[in-house]
Amino acid sequence: MNRIVLAFAATICVSSMSHAQSGQSKGTAAILPDVAMLIHGPGGESSYKLTSTTDDSVTLEELGDRRVRVEIRQIPDKRCVFVSTSQEKNGLDVVQLDFTKFDGTYQLWEACRGPADAPPENRCTYSLHFSSQKQAFCYSRFSKPDFDLSKIPFPDGACRSYALGAREKKFYTKYIDAYERVKERCGG
Repeated sequence: MNRIVLAFAATICVSSMSHAQSGQSKGTAAILPDVAMLIHGPGGESSYKLTSTTDDSVTLEELGDRRVRVEIRQIPDKRCVFVSTSQEKNGLDVVQLDFTKFDGTYQLWEACRGPADAPPENRCTYSLHFSSQKQAFCYSRFSKPDFDLSKIPFPDGACRSYALGAREKKFYTKYIDAYERVKERCGG
């Protein structure tokens, strides 16, 4: 039985690696699902589905109470800088994630409260912090979207370092894996 499980796991591993290697010739489209997860990540663990992917953009639709359509694309002529836009009642939400500013490292921070004899999973939350030389994650809402997306006029305080907070430890593996794939593609 153990041999069957190991053979099955090896088959999955090999097919995953060959899929990843075959996707490397696709350019930006190969990493857009990872970029979508990383851009969506600061908003929490709410579910979404990718509704379309092209060579230079991806569309995701949030599921549940908040049904929002989000367009994510690479900024033209800026390698590894991505922008997402979503139309809201009060204007256009714009998020920019600039992978050229990350230094490739990250840290998992632990915050524990409650009785010391309680197990960590019942009293601790974790946050994942990606290191960058400059503020790599920008967010703002614009009432009039009358600007060029390659030159977004983010106001002071709209940009910060990229972090995902207050989650259980088990959620962070997928974000670290996505980050590693994007950084590999971006040459970081």
